[in-house]
Amino acid sequence: MTRYLLLLGALLVAAGPSVADDEPKPLTGGISPQTAKINELIAKGWEAAGAKPAAKASDHEYMRRVFIDLIGRIPTVEEIRDFEQDRAANKRVRLVQRLLNERKYAPKPNGRPVTAVAGLSKFPIDYSAAYARNFAEIWSVWLLTRSGLDPIYREQFMMWLEDQLDNNVPYRDFVTGLITATGKSNDNGAVHFVFRHIGDPIQADAKGQKVDLSEFGKYDNVPVTSRVTKMFLGIQTQCTQCHDHPQAKEWLQADFWGVNAFFRQTEKVGTQNTMQKKQTATANYVELREMPDWNKKGMVLYERRDGQRKATYPVMLKDLAQSEKGEKSTKNLISAPATAKTRRQTLAEWVVQHDNFEKALVNRMWGHLFGRGLQKDATVDDFKSDNEIVHPELLTYLGEQFKQYNHDMKKLLEWLCTSDVYQLSHVAVKGQADPKFDPFFARMPLKALSPEVLFDSLSLATRAESRLKDAEYKALKASWTGKLVRNFGDDEGNETTFNGTVVQALLLMNGKDLNNEVGTTRDKGVVADVVKKHRGTPSPIYDELFLMTVSRHPTREELAKLEQIRSGRATITLGNGGSASSGSKGAAPPKSGPVPVPGASPDDITYYQDVFWALLNTNEFMLNH
Repeated sequence: MTRYLLLLGALLVAAGPSVADDEPKPLTGGISPQTAKINELIAKGWEAAGAKPAAKASDHEYMRRVFIDLIGRIPTVEEIRDFEQDRAANKRVRLVQRLLNERKYAPKPNGRPVTAVAGLSKFPIDYSAAYARNFAEIWSVWLLTRSGLDPIYREQFMMWLEDQLDNNVPYRDFVTGLITATGKSNDNGAVHFVFRHIGDPIQADAKGQKVDLSEFGKYDNVPVTSRVTKMFLGIQTQCTQCHDHPQAKEWLQADFWGVNAFFRQTEKVGTQNTMQKKQTATANYVELREMPDWNKKGMVLYERRDGQRKATYPVMLKDLAQSEKGEKSTKNLISAPATAKTRRQTLAEWVVQHDNFEKALVNRMWGHLFGRGLQKDATVDDFKSDNEIVHPELLTYLGEQFKQYNHDMKKLLEWLCTSDVYQLSHVAVKGQADPKFDPFFARMPLKALSPEVLFDSLSLATRAESRLKDAEYKALKASWTGKLVRNFGDDEGNETTFNGTVVQALLLMNGKDLNNEVGTTRDKGVVADVVKKHRGTPSPIYDELFLMTVSRHPTREELAKLEQIRSGRATITLGNGGSASSGSKGAAPPKSGPVPVPGASPDDITYYQDVFWALLNTNEFMLNH
């Protein structure tokens, strides 16, 4: 334990400001006109705010960042060495394009393609599928939250999301599919979104009375109303369910109930809740149906704070341009010509026509990459009059380009991830760490790994994924992330952050967990494999352990400290009352002062296990920087 603590202390130094161990070359070619425009407009913002941008991130820092953001895991040793081999000036652009689009890739760490990658069970590497799986998990949390859903149903939803993302379905069609979904979930996983948020049955005014379905419909549809406007338009309407918005005067109670009316002809069959499903022994699907005989007139009643009862018909949320002028929405089913479309189909059509549809997605993806949106407040989904857009020209431009390029989500991510601002170091220029500069993105913010990314990265580092069958891996991941969220997270649909340590995270697992993959004996586990591979030679062992965990090579200073500890030349100072293992049974530990730390032979596996655990427990591993 004493040696482990000293190793952790030595490696925590490395978790601070990153060292530019390689000088990245400027991107002299290959960037898109959209990326060039981002660079221009962000630089204009820096100048106006008096912000000085950080230095460019090293190749290793950038590579780790883009792997985490795009495919939800850290890179493997082979992938890192493959990237190091690329000497092209636009290697970062090529990397981003590969992570988004490549379906069969074999790294070339020594200039020759490998036939397998340590830690990955599937080869060649399908990066497009990895991108789809990562963003399916992200969208699943955004759309459904993390808990209270039967695992079978979440997997049905994930399968639909993955198919959409892997095939790069245009975002407008992606959203349309979610809003209009009908049928059984085992045929169309998209039904889980509306089903999840359809709300409670409407209660009759008097006890014992039945609600007239033909007049009112069956459900209140309150959650799905606010979820649709927030997710797809970036407008939070939940406050206007009960009253006009207190801060954003442009949003009224009638706006909320006008959107609500589009869902009054939707019926749900079954239940998604895990416990209810077990109690009722329902089938492995839920269903959404259209009920044209419900709420025939389309009128929805709501009550104001002063007790007045008001009514509205299906009315689309007004455009932001209309709200700024104090105008009303011009899209409603009263004045619209009669069509064969369902109400939800009409709503979806008007959602994708809304003037904030593209900007909302741009802001959400910017927030995913940079930890905050392009507005004064850090939230990514709260467009309103008192939340200033700090970069209006940039947001408008990207929204227009996103629409022009067929709502291509991969293109949008490529533009953002190859921009100068995305490539900045996380270390601020001296005097520039003031939070007032945060909306100007003069450095890359530190972001905690989500539970899903943390699990996949730990699994890759310990090579657990390649040692487990798919079903075992999925079950372990579901169990582990569930425990992590219950202990450290929230369930409001936010991106849950984890503020514990890797050791605490690992202790939450049971059964065949990741601890076993690291190994606790001299001849088993991933560390033993590395030591045997390099025949007990310290330098290449250290190098591989660093690449496996923090995705870079150790510095000369770190190597010197590690060798000082291994060779028995290190001491640790204990305060009064401190103790260290004396090495002899019954001997009294020293009360204070320097204590020698036991060394190790060059091929001592237990020593390198301590190094490995210390690396996993650094902030450098836990954070996306």
